[in-house]
Amino acid sequence: MLYSVFWRTALVATLALFCSSYGQAQSSTEDFSDYYDLVYQIRVVSPQAGSKSSIGSGFQVSAGGLIVTNYHVVSTYVQSPTTHKIEYRSHTGELGHLDLLDFDIVHDLAILRHSNPRARYFEFSDTPMSRGDSVFALGNPRDFGITLVRGPNNGMVEHSYNEQVLFSGSLNPGMSGGPALNEAGQVVGVNVATAGSQLSFLVPGSKAVRLVNAARTVPQNQYQDEIAEQIKRWQRPRIQELIDAEWPVETFAEETLFGEIRKDFQCWGSTNSDDKVRFTDSASKLCQAGNSLYLDNRLNAGQLSFSFSKDTSLELAATQFSQTMSSAMQSDNRSNFDHSTNYECHVDFIEGQTSVSYQRVTTCIRAYKKLNGLYDSLLLVERNSNAEAFTTHLSISAAEQDQILAINRKFVEHSLRGPQQL
Repeated sequence: MLYSVFWRTALVATLALFCSSYGQAQSSTEDFSDYYDLVYQIRVVSPQAGSKSSIGSGFQVSAGGLIVTNYHVVSTYVQSPTTHKIEYRSHTGELGHLDLLDFDIVHDLAILRHSNPRARYFEFSDTPMSRGDSVFALGNPRDFGITLVRGPNNGMVEHSYNEQVLFSGSLNPGMSGGPALNEAGQVVGVNVATAGSQLSFLVPGSKAVRLVNAARTVPQNQYQDEIAEQIKRWQRPRIQELIDAEWPVETFAEETLFGEIRKDFQCWGSTNSDDKVRFTDSASKLCQAGNSLYLDNRLNAGQLSFSFSKDTSLELAATQFSQTMSSAMQSDNRSNFDHSTNYECHVDFIEGQTSVSYQRVTTCIRAYKKLNGLYDSLLLVERNSNAEAFTTHLSISAAEQDQILAINRKFVEHSLRGPQQL
């Protein structure tokens, strides 16, 4: 009898706890429907084409009608403000005009102003979230209306120079720029959609608060200058840290080199050792930084990558091997001539040991047309003999000349320290 009473009591308590927790979660989720009128679809429209060219989401954060969204949602307008305009569509279908006040390309944020705002608005949380806390993301995916996505906060992304929150929720295209809320309905982040995968990202709410509090209005004719200055403020400490740091030593194909030189770099390697038929013994490694800055759908900036490759002849004669080994410059930034000049290149030969046929350093640089003082750089270091070819490659996007020169020299010194010191 006591046994039965005990389990019946325990079962009732468990059910009560479950129902209480479910009720809180259910009411929390249902309560967010009261916020739908504060979430807008953000549309960049081309009047000439008579249609929208991009859509995203945004949310009201002040009584004066300030709206937060992602920079990439309005990037088409920023790049071509004379041929586009920004509009909103409310959850009830109302359409209206929005003004762009400010933007932060590093953290993918923009501030817009609504001329006829709602009386209510979202508030930002001033309490940091813990890993595992529930996050509720609101947005307007693919013209389907306001949608809520729930998922846990997984903390900051590990391999990232910028602060990004890893969110286990499916943020579909169109939800970018929408609010990510805690259970109290306060903003803890801004959505960054990733095509509906179960791993998405949030811009920390503190970054949006800082942009709102700046209370700036960037004139339309200064958009490109502002973008250039933001890139420089982000790039200088990012690259200078690499110039000043001691790069960890790693061995690659019996060469003394380096690998993941900072937490935001990841490296991948491959060989042809499993090939059934091969005439050379080949190994390669590619290392890339995890962050770049989206400027528009044809241009990213800030990419950093380097690679190594080593090929040793197994059966080829010296002439055949030399003809087989051809190195090409590779850019991470596929900028077209609208944005950048053509590359100008310079070749230097470095005296080496007698067993080395040649050591050659090729440097190429091009300038941005609209972003004054910023350049892309390609560096190729080659060491070839009759039976061995070793190459290293460094690609830098949107950096200043003095830092390009400094990191290129460091890269060359570290790339050639195996056979000799410069």
